Amino acid sequence: MTTLDIWPDDHPRDFGTETTCAGHPTLRGTVIVVSLLIALAIGEGCRSMLELPDRAKQSGYDPQEPAEEGWLFRRLLGQQEGSEHNSPSASQTKTPPAASSPGNKGSSSSETQLTSGTLPEDNANSLSQLPPVDQDTVIVPPVQSEEEETEDFILFELPSRFFKMFKPKQDESLARSYYEKALDLYRQRRYEEAAPLFKKAARHWQRTILEEDALFLAGESYFFADRYAQADECYQEVLKKYEFTRHLDTISKRQFAIGRYWEQVELSRPSFLGIVQVGDKTRPTFDTWGRAIKAYQNVRLHDPTGPLADDAIMATANAYFLKQRYEDAAYHYDLLRKDYPQSEHAVNAAFLAIKAHQLTYQGPLYDGTPLERAEQAADEILAVYNSKLGDEREEVIRVKNQINEEKALRYFAIGQYYDNRKYYGAARYYYRATLREFPHTKAAVMAAERIRQIDGLPDKPPNRFKWLTDLFERRDD
Repeated sequence: MTTLDIWPDDHPRDFGTETTCAGHPTLRGTVIVVSLLIALAIGEGCRSMLELPDRAKQSGYDPQEPAEEGWLFRRLLGQQEGSEHNSPSASQTKTPPAASSPGNKGSSSSETQLTSGTLPEDNANSLSQLPPVDQDTVIVPPVQSEEEETEDFILFELPSRFFKMFKPKQDESLARSYYEKALDLYRQRRYEEAAPLFKKAARHWQRTILEEDALFLAGESYFFADRYAQADECYQEVLKKYEFTRHLDTISKRQFAIGRYWEQVELSRPSFLGIVQVGDKTRPTFDTWGRAIKAYQNVRLHDPTGPLADDAIMATANAYFLKQRYEDAAYHYDLLRKDYPQSEHAVNAAFLAIKAHQLTYQGPLYDGTPLERAEQAADEILAVYNSKLGDEREEVIRVKNQINEEKALRYFAIGQYYDNRKYYGAARYYYRATLREFPHTKAAVMAAERIRQIDGLPDKPPNRFKWLTDLFERRDD
């Protein structure tokens, strides 16, 4: 049922909010009568479609009233329905009630005032005043707290949720029974039988002192059973879960001993291709030497102020030196001198640092940083440890002079580069720099001889393509 067929084409159609389902503008003649009848029919239809629920009528619902003053809003806030709530002035001028006694809790809860945008604390009575569920009632679900909120399902969480199904049951009594059995076997020196029980005890009561002790004793059991790879894994798990464990001193000693053993046994009986070994249960299956370095690093990282920290760095540097990885060795020697200057290894670390840096240096045509660092180490020995050197002081001076010879050769090599290309001006510059910076070196003697030989030669070679360069210069002009 529409009015478009009888609406005049020359009259603007007004579909405002005030005339959507009410009457239409006045028309002339018969059109006016017909339009009024149709409008009344439409208005009746609208009223039947928007018929209010009986409970809404009884509650004093007003379509023109703002949503903040509606009956459902007042019910959710536990406010009484009366004439004082229907007017905005009454709700705005309401004052907080006085403290109520247990006898009049119902009346006080109905008069609770909404302040600072929060719901009343005691809303039990207000929930009981909600209308019954029917087709015209809207029920707002209560807001869940953070603890009650369920996490959204994410596809990437499937693996973690799957493995959670196989986590061991957390049972303190079961864990303690395993622990007591394992401890009894440990006292009987049946270490290979005790270690698995200690690990079971740790799995069944995690994040506790019992787990810390059980993992440590599992490592000790493997250690005394000469299963050093398993022992090292247990020690690492303790350090990972309990950073400030009270077993730190013992674990540091064990890991240092394991690292020393693996390093020495790998030097005496190398693994196949330096990677894999089979048949020796005291060593890891893969990368024995790398696991030894890792054991040293764990000692330093987890107990940097302990008595074995400097020993671990020195052992790491020596291991790299023996493997002819001189750059890594020099780094750790320098690290020991920097972080542990009072260490008993400081002097030897300085000597070996000089040697490692010299072996890293590849010649006068390459980077000269290793020479600079070697010279710094030599100067440090002479300045800081001069009283401890004794007869070795002459050796340090000899090494320092050798470093100066290498640095002088760098200047001389640059001069030779320009000399071979007949840029005698640049060659003379670097030869003179060699004489000025390193006058007492062999390179200075060679530079002086070469300066005498090229004396009087032009600074630059003749331009054999002058006609071509002149052509380009004219074009530029």
